[in-house]
Amino acid sequence: MLDQAPSQRGKMSLATRLRRRMLPPLIALAVLAAGTTLPASPASAQDQERTFSLSEATISGIHAALTSHQVTCTRLVSAYLRRIKAYDDAGPKINSYITVSADAVKQAAKQDAAIARHGVAGPLTCVPVILKDNIDTADMQTTGGSKALAGTYPSHDATVTARLKAAGAIILGKGNLDEWAHGGSPGGGYSSMGGQTLNPYDLTRGPAGSSAGPGAAVAANLAEAGIGTDTRGSLRGPAAANDLVGIKPTMGLVSGKGIIPFSLTFDVAGPLARTVSDAAALLGPLTGADPADPRTQAGVGHSYTDYTRFLRAGALNGARIGVVDNYWGGNAEIDAATRRALTTMQAKDATVVNVHLPDQLIASAGQVYSTISDLEFKYQLADYLATRPADVPVKTLADVIAKSSQPGFGISPAVLKRLQQAEARGSLSDPDYQQALATGPASFRAGIDAVLRDNHLDALVFANASCPPTAIPGSTATNDCSPVPGSSDLASLSGYPSVQVPNGFTANKLPISLAFLGTAFSEPKLIALSYSFEQATHLRRPPSTTPPLPNDPSAKR
Repeated sequence: MLDQAPSQRGKMSLATRLRRRMLPPLIALAVLAAGTTLPASPASAQDQERTFSLSEATISGIHAALTSHQVTCTRLVSAYLRRIKAYDDAGPKINSYITVSADAVKQAAKQDAAIARHGVAGPLTCVPVILKDNIDTADMQTTGGSKALAGTYPSHDATVTARLKAAGAIILGKGNLDEWAHGGSPGGGYSSMGGQTLNPYDLTRGPAGSSAGPGAAVAANLAEAGIGTDTRGSLRGPAAANDLVGIKPTMGLVSGKGIIPFSLTFDVAGPLARTVSDAAALLGPLTGADPADPRTQAGVGHSYTDYTRFLRAGALNGARIGVVDNYWGGNAEIDAATRRALTTMQAKDATVVNVHLPDQLIASAGQVYSTISDLEFKYQLADYLATRPADVPVKTLADVIAKSSQPGFGISPAVLKRLQQAEARGSLSDPDYQQALATGPASFRAGIDAVLRDNHLDALVFANASCPPTAIPGSTATNDCSPVPGSSDLASLSGYPSVQVPNGFTANKLPISLAFLGTAFSEPKLIALSYSFEQATHLRRPPSTTPPLPNDPSAKR
């Protein structure tokens, strides 16, 4: 149990506590009459369970519970570990984790000692976080989802890992992902290292990729929050499929040092959470210049250590929102949910403007992306592997392919084929690559900025995913969807930020998601707008497959 044994002080009536404080009787009566709440004292075990709930817990809720002694960090982390055993390893077997930290409880005990001395001092004090398993952790294996790196440990934490720990977070474990973040399996979330992760909203469907494990874990309350990475929707897809809030930051806002790369032109790490406020709280500690990642020089002067300052419930009032009409038509229920969202914005006194991005620009996305990313991967992977200890068994993409091709390895055939194609590509001096790199992202930035400027818009909105979560192999589940351009390309190819928020469910209870997108370093505005929408709708719902356990603090005895 998370709860302390009932204390005698916790059983005292308000009047008794007033007398113990030696208030004059008339003042005591006035306080009682006014209904004023005095500073909280430790509650009974029964009261603690009513005031703090592990299910759908928020960062602010955890901090309030720690401050009021309703929970300890040790007992909170232990409760998450119990849920992982019950629902990830057994029960529905969500299979979101590749590795669970062996030191999480020990780290939580250190946090308890620090809290006893200094209170809740850090913005992420005792926040249990799951990292995508392409983010380096010196105390846990980092595999990229591949058995080729099984049992190998980086020498140092990734910059984002170190910054999370410095802010007080507990790294609960490493989440499954599409192998090498390369997709491959329908529904997403399959790797040779981790197997298939399931979508907690429908166990016959995938959680989307490639940040599948963190997405499924956070949705199922197997972690308070998660950090994923995004190259072409790798974070935003799991946000959509798992009814989460995601923030894909502006390129250069967050360091990529110590993250297994796919394409450094597009790769960026960001938060996955159940609320906009939690995602904003996670983003601040991640930001800032890093000498080890030259890309972060672009963010100097544009970052904030605390993005919760931008949470404004009234931000939609007077805002001008552009709905991008290039992305209609994928699925009737998703289109209907998007229209309801626009109606909600208008009811909050936002002006909604229909906008259209040049068809030629949208059509160029696939070629620009593949020309850049598929060529960069081979060389940037080798650079990354050179940072790992000498005993790492693979040093190049060719080594990875040779190892992955062995019988029984378990790699997805589609991923193996993509790796082989990447190995066969030319050098970084290839003229097609150089041309795409010089003009492709710039054309997307110019196209987005022109639409924002010409229509005097605060942000663009569109469905975050045009089709509900896809069935995993072996499932007969289907969706009624039509092919439309991929909306994730806008933020990926421009390097611009995007915030995703829950936007309801289909008739068969699959999540629907809405995306807000803006110009470079417009995270404050996007967080404000998405928070305003979230507070107007409250559409997030936990999955039914992972309910509170009998020993969760919110469960009834």
